[in-house]
Amino acid sequence: RFHSFQRDPMNDLPLGQLAAAVAGGAAVAYALVAINSSKRAPVPHGTVLYYHSSCQGFTGRADAIVRMLEHAGCKYECKAPSDVPASFAEEQGCFAVPFVSFPGGLVLSQSQAIHQHLGRVLGLYPKTLDDEARAMQVALNAADLISEGGKKFKEDPARLKKWLGVFEGTLGRTGTGYFVGDSLTYADFASYSWLKLMLTLTTASAFPRIEAFIKMMDSLPSTQAFNAKGVPLLPASMMP
Repeated sequence: RFHSFQRDPMNDLPLGQLAAAVAGGAAVAYALVAINSSKRAPVPHGTVLYYHSSCQGFTGRADAIVRMLEHAGCKYECKAPSDVPASFAEEQGCFAVPFVSFPGGLVLSQSQAIHQHLGRVLGLYPKTLDDEARAMQVALNAADLISEGGKKFKEDPARLKKWLGVFEGTLGRTGTGYFVGDSLTYADFASYSWLKLMLTLTTASAFPRIEAFIKMMDSLPSTQAFNAKGVPLLPASMMP
């Protein structure tokens, strides 16, 4: 049996009107993203972060998570991997720390997934669809930078300069001092400490935008307060 379908009036629109309608729809979509991104959820007090040394010996891949929570004034707790409930692996799909357990019951692993979610919850999220994609690109670039490691860059300085050139260029594209848009996002926190470390391995003045970015991040009250605790980014044995 055949079903009857109503004719779509969009099919009868002249090309110019159709393009205008599509553009209008895109504008609405961008506006909705901006509205949704600007809605800041209540700060998730009671969040629990699980990471090596309970983030007392070093922050490592949990660094941006801690810094975003500190920046938002969130009351949170850091626990060791030995404190992780068995259900995180069996029911929540979590494999390796960092893990974050949120007050509403959500449990996440994978640093970039946590960064992105915290960005939404804490008001550190991009304002447009394009910038959503760019923020994730920056955060993933930072993750790749971490994976390659500082010791490798000491052996291959050209590789480090190529990577730093990518971050320098991204800051040049925005022209705002931030990696995405005109305000802090999770992409800035994901990049900050690692770029600061990598600049010590090369001629920092060759990357003036990264230098300025680090100074901006250093000047944040939350950054100053956390840095004053003296918790290193990496254990001494892993430092380049």
